[in-house]
Amino acid sequence: MVKWRKLGRAAGVALAGYLALGAVSGAALAQKTLNWRMQSNLSAGEPGYEAAKAMFVDRLSVISGGRIKIQMHPTGALFPIGQSLEAIGGGITEIGMAAGGYFVGKMGPIAALEMGTPGAERTPIERYNFFYERGFIDIVREAYAKYGIYYLGPNLAPQWDIIARKPIRSMKDFEGLKIRATGIESPWYQSMGAAPVNLSGAEIYTALATNVVDAVRWGSPSVHLALGMPEVGKFYIEPSPMPAANNNILINKRAWDGLPDDLKAMLDWACKMASLDYLARGAMADGAARAKMKDEMGVEFVRIPPEEWAAMEKKAQEIWSGYTDKDPLSGKAVALLKGYLADLGR
Repeated sequence: MVKWRKLGRAAGVALAGYLALGAVSGAALAQKTLNWRMQSNLSAGEPGYEAAKAMFVDRLSVISGGRIKIQMHPTGALFPIGQSLEAIGGGITEIGMAAGGYFVGKMGPIAALEMGTPGAERTPIERYNFFYERGFIDIVREAYAKYGIYYLGPNLAPQWDIIARKPIRSMKDFEGLKIRATGIESPWYQSMGAAPVNLSGAEIYTALATNVVDAVRWGSPSVHLALGMPEVGKFYIEPSPMPAANNNILINKRAWDGLPDDLKAMLDWACKMASLDYLARGAMADGAARAKMKDEMGVEFVRIPPEEWAAMEKKAQEIWSGYTDKDPLSGKAVALLKGYLADLGR
C-alpha cells in the first residue's frame, strides 16, 4: 500500500504543478488544438495499451480542455516498431510508445539499460525511484535527444515473464532454446546457450504456435492471457526475468519544444498516471489470470530453484556491468545503477 501511495503522491505533485501554471486560463483555452498521432508498441486489448489510452490519451484531452488530442494506434499500424526512432524523430508521428530493447543496434547499451536490467531493481517502485529520484531519466533524455526525440518518461509495467512450449527448470534448459527477447535479455539468454529472436508483440503468438520459437518473454499473466499465449505455451516460468521493466513514451523534439509549459506539465503528469494505472490493472488482473491458466488451460507454473536463479542473475549482472566501457552515457548509467543498488543494500 505504501508503494502505491508513493507513486500516487508523485503523480499528484506533477498534477499540482500543471494547475499552478494556469492551465485553465482563458488565454490558454483559446490556443489552437493540437492533433497528434501516436503508435504503441502493444496491441489493442493488452492491459498496457488500454491503460495508456485511458490514463494518457483520453485524460490529456480532458485536463487540457481539448487543447491536445491524440489518436492512438496499435503496434505496426503506422510503421514497424523497430523504426520508431526514425518515425518519431523524423515527424511521421508526434508521439509514440516503444521499448528501448528495439533500439540497441542503433543506440548501443544505453537503450537496453533504459528498458530494464535483470538482476537489478526488483519492483516497479524501485525502478520509478531510479528514473525520477536518482536522475537516470536525465541520462536517457540525453541519449534520445541525438535522434530528435524528447524522452517523456518510462511507462512502468508489471513484471515481464516467460511462457514456453517446454519446461525451463535450470540454466541448462536454456541450451538450444529459441526464445523471443530484446535488450539485455538477448546476450543474457545467449550466455546460457539460448538463441534469442527479436520479434514484435504482433508476431509472438504465431511464432510460438508454429515453433519459430520455443519460448516468449513478454508480459505479466494477464497480458499473456489477453494475447492467448496459454493456448500454445503450457509452461509459465518463474521467477520473472524482468520484474521491474518499462516501455517508454517518446515525443518528437520539435513538437515538444513548441509546447507551452502547462501542456508539458500535463504530459509529464499523464505519463506517470499511465504507469500507475498499468501497474494497478496488473495487480487486479494477474491473480485471476494465473488461476485461469492453471485450472482451465492446463498451464504448469515452473519455478527455477533460488540457487540456480541466483547464478543466472549473476550472469546478467556481469553483462550490464560490462557496459561501463562501451560509451560515456552507458558508463554513467551503470555507475548510477550500482550506486543505487548499494544504497538499497545489494
